Amino acid sequence: MGIRGARPVVWFRSMDSAIELSEAGLTTIPHYRPLPAPSSLPFSSARFPDAPPAFVIRLVLGIRRFFRDLADRLTPPEIIVFERATGIAETALIGAVTRHAIPDLLEERGPLDASTIAAARGLDADAVHRTLRALAVTGLFTMLDDGRFENNRVSRVLCSGRVLRSREWALYFSSGSNAAAWLDYSRTLETGKSAFTRVHGMDVWQWFDRHPDEREMFAHCMTGLTVMDAPAIASLYPFGEVKRLCDVGGGRGTLIGEIVKRHPNVTGVLCDAPGVIESARDLLTARGVADRVELVPGNFFEQVPTGCDAYIMKNILHDWDDATCKKILGVVRSSMEPGQRLVICETLVERNSRDPLGTRADLQMMVACDQGRERSEAELRALLGACRLKVTRVFPFPTVSVLEARAVP
Repeated sequence: MGIRGARPVVWFRSMDSAIELSEAGLTTIPHYRPLPAPSSLPFSSARFPDAPPAFVIRLVLGIRRFFRDLADRLTPPEIIVFERATGIAETALIGAVTRHAIPDLLEERGPLDASTIAAARGLDADAVHRTLRALAVTGLFTMLDDGRFENNRVSRVLCSGRVLRSREWALYFSSGSNAAAWLDYSRTLETGKSAFTRVHGMDVWQWFDRHPDEREMFAHCMTGLTVMDAPAIASLYPFGEVKRLCDVGGGRGTLIGEIVKRHPNVTGVLCDAPGVIESARDLLTARGVADRVELVPGNFFEQVPTGCDAYIMKNILHDWDDATCKKILGVVRSSMEPGQRLVICETLVERNSRDPLGTRADLQMMVACDQGRERSEAELRALLGACRLKVTRVFPFPTVSVLEARAVP
């Protein structure tokens, strides 16, 4: 989530006309038009919608898995393999139509035929029709009997300005650097090492330092993810027991803003890099909580604020190997008094997990981050215990779980 220490975290990057893959010798990947700046987030002072109950999420995912498995049992395995082996094509198609803002155009003027779409976006009409036809077959967009296309409930989330930022996620997953890293996955399977660093000749931190536009785009993605997770976190954990809460590496304040909004007893401290802290002011003001959140520049590799009775970290540890996690936790622990709380928010992925979201996210961390991974409850307990932090309560949830650890002498 947000920024890691003085530098922002990145899993992957968006393609643009300055993709500069020649730095890594990847000149075969085509260039693309620059992305427009991410649109402003439509935040208001209202709290985010409540998260669905855990049993509802599990039920929906279970029903989806049941019917998918049933369909697979009735389908020749060769067709199943063909569809999944060509998944890279669907990723590229979704990225391309999103980059050219076709969902936005259809939302404003649709239904439209391919020629009209092509004229409005400067594209090839035949390629547009064939692309949207293929996506409509898979349920993304609707193709009418007369050959025109319109948005449906799936494609509509790719429009700009959506709080959950599906548009930005589509652009990242289909990006040149992310695709190049995944195409080298065979060597990751051999070594267990990050493909991103191997392919691009630099780690993700260095890549982001050279591409500030991607830092901004990724920040939007992280904000969208936190908008989805924040209501569950704010409801799962008894923040009524907390007075002063520090969000370590909290980005632009999406999580701490939701927590203080739902819990009037809590005052917040947002700790992140100076540039990120400054950009948090507008978001917290729009949410109506700027007067209840103190902004403190910091770096969790060096020092975090003291004087808080609880600290919270969301999606921090999964970016790093165990040694780096222990360094981060050690810095946070050094600011805590015995008995104070550290609240860890991560996706729990057990060794034999069947979670379709967590297991896929774990692979993304392996490919793009240096030894990043989603961890099991036992693995997190071990990390925390090594830093004089004892897990005292666990609040599981299908998308993000909350672990409370207390500082021990």
